Amino acid sequence: MTARARKLVLSAAVVLLALGARAGDSSAQSMPGRQMIQVAKDVYTMTAAGSNASFVVTDEGVLVFDSDIRNNDLPFIRKITDKKIVYLFSSHASGDHSTGAWYFREDKPVYIGTRDQIRGYYQVELKEFNERKAQGLPLYKAAELPPPSLGFDSNMTLVFGGLTFQARAEGYGHTSGDMTMYIPQRRVMFMGDLLNNELHPGQAEAGGVFFANIQGTIDILTRIIDRKLPVDTYVPGHGPVHVGRGVADVVDQRDYFVLMRDEVAKMVMAGKTLDQILKEFTVPQRFAHYDPGRLPGILRLFYNQLIERGL
Repeated sequence: MTARARKLVLSAAVVLLALGARAGDSSAQSMPGRQMIQVAKDVYTMTAAGSNASFVVTDEGVLVFDSDIRNNDLPFIRKITDKKIVYLFSSHASGDHSTGAWYFREDKPVYIGTRDQIRGYYQVELKEFNERKAQGLPLYKAAELPPPSLGFDSNMTLVFGGLTFQARAEGYGHTSGDMTMYIPQRRVMFMGDLLNNELHPGQAEAGGVFFANIQGTIDILTRIIDRKLPVDTYVPGHGPVHVGRGVADVVDQRDYFVLMRDEVAKMVMAGKTLDQILKEFTVPQRFAHYDPGRLPGILRLFYNQLIERGL
């Protein structure tokens, strides 16, 4: 091999190594397919490729709602503004909504959650995060999981950058610490996993334990509907954002839990086992277009709570 050929091979190898390193640095970019949409003035949501996350730009900086270490959403924020991220909220303690604070560490935002969420971090999420870190998974290797630095019990109103952010601990629904956030000036409410659009909800599973409470979720959604807030868009924790559809999304989600539970209850009363239900269940026509990926998990949750709690 000539000196020129060796030089070309060496150059190619360097380029390949660089590309490989860049591709392997998955912490530096979001999952493929991630996209950002504008929900209202100064309000944006990153959706697809996992859980949704949102941010609001104000005169005094940025407020972020939900974050996942598997999705670095900071580049999306920087496309809109270079203002400092001042506040970070999580709708609940599950990792796909609460583990991305690492990406915002340079701005040192005040991280706020409900007291139930903070308990969830220490009891479940921090343990799982550290287990993944110990396994040497690339995303977790250099990262840390800071818990919220400020907690509240029921309601918290934050006046920031000329906007009012009304955070509410909704009670035990998807998890024991579900939080919503209403921004009246923007007619938007962030719902976390209390709302899923066009797909079956998750069962909030961690460590083999199902945390979601069906009746609790129905009660929370009913209370939100009964508030009759002037909201144009309820932003879901998963699924597409239906800008301008209003409370109809929340009604669909409440009705989903009621109708699906009734169908499972009929099968339980007919003596069907869980395995039979998983094989034979037919989704009601109203929700037949939902992506079926998470259907087995939510059916198990319906079945277990019907058996254990008589719901």
